[in-house]
Amino acid sequence: MRIPFAVRRLVAIVAATALSAGLGGALAQPSGTLNFYTSMQVDVVEDIIAAFEQAHPSVTVDLLYSGSVELEQRIYAERDAGRIRADVIWAANPAFFLKLKAEDLLMAYESPEAAAVPDTLKDPDHTFIAGRVFNMGIGYNTNLVSYAEAPKTWIEFLDWGPRAALASPLHSGTSFTALGAFVQSDDLGWAWFEQAKANGVQLLRGTGDVTRGLTSGEFAVIKGIDYVLANQAAEGAPVAFLFPEEGAVTVASPIAIAADATNVEAAKAFVDFIISQAGQEFMVSKFFIPVRSDVAPPAGLPTADQIVSLDVDYDRLAAEDAELRDRFSDLY
Repeated sequence: MRIPFAVRRLVAIVAATALSAGLGGALAQPSGTLNFYTSMQVDVVEDIIAAFEQAHPSVTVDLLYSGSVELEQRIYAERDAGRIRADVIWAANPAFFLKLKAEDLLMAYESPEAAAVPDTLKDPDHTFIAGRVFNMGIGYNTNLVSYAEAPKTWIEFLDWGPRAALASPLHSGTSFTALGAFVQSDDLGWAWFEQAKANGVQLLRGTGDVTRGLTSGEFAVIKGIDYVLANQAAEGAPVAFLFPEEGAVTVASPIAIAADATNVEAAKAFVDFIISQAGQEFMVSKFFIPVRSDVAPPAGLPTADQIVSLDVDYDRLAAEDAELRDRFSDLY
């Protein structure tokens, strides 16, 4: 059973009051409308926006939500039309931010909060910084599969055939990062996807689709995302998440200010808010692994430096973007 929106909003406002007490007096108060583009799950991002607006009551956040690939296409279309209209962009594909940086489409901003974030989670030129860390691993329906039965490796996942599902990297930014991680791995490679197709593993459009399929019992196992499944489990869904032995796909999700941002002060305040200690504690309440070393992760989850992760060469991923998409499209 899902928590009603009004209840979620009340929780957000209560949390925001604490955030406001910790941040409101310390930061200059910006005003006006903040244009915020993101691919984050709507039910999560709405609560984040409510917390920010409570801490900065003179700012109204105008949210544009879309799946990662559609969001990237929207941003490129705006670039081609003359100006990206977003003030802040927060998405799940680090390779995309490298491409934006290469085109001078991001503003350099070193937040005073950034000192608490490890260098591995921020751009050395300060054009983007991770606002959250999350992982793609294996999700399973606890009504259908016990922990003992659940696949513990990516290779074992393939054995579940049509009872397993994954989101398309042609739509999901996290799944595109996973595609890059897999094909760059000597142990997985394109052969993993070829075997998935041969075994009948189901391909769905996005993360929400595979998650709904898991919670409903349509699928026994999925390539799932830790915070999404943790939020579902907290609301009573029969789902669980595990880290595959070969390594999870760990995503340091970048947040950045557009070079042509019109409300720069509000954009800076938003970035400061997200990576502040209070902001990261709020993110932990949404089951994200914090980017700051002085904030503890959600109960039962590792810190960012304790996770066994597949390697991802994001420069290579950015360079091979079109080639990877074309090959996957041909396969599926």
